[in-house]
Amino acid sequence: MALTQSIDSFSIHPLNEPHVQRNNVIPFLAARVRLQITLPHRPQELAGTQLRALLHSPLGVYVVATQAVRQEIRVQLDIAPDDLDFTLHTLIATLPAAMIGPLKRRTAAVMAR
Repeated sequence: MALTQSIDSFSIHPLNEPHVQRNNVIPFLAARVRLQITLPHRPQELAGTQLRALLHSPLGVYVVATQAVRQEIRVQLDIAPDDLDFTLHTLIATLPAAMIGPLKRRTAAVMAR
């Protein structure tokens, strides 16, 4: 059975009228939060082993900054508040030794980037 209806009949407006582009959509930045976690450095492991495990986990897409300070690695995750439950469960399952830090609202300077 073949389709006999023309694609032109699905048009919303007549073809002889010019297309009007509407710019009434106002973009806004969704509320995001920063979650800082600390990965302790253990002497028997390589320094990047835990970080590598985090980056290859589903949480790797949320990582926005890493910093090595003394005997630990600090990682900042940029997440939507709706993803907090998923993030915490995955973090605990992936890196149980990680220390979960404060949850802070993103600053305006970071949003402008």
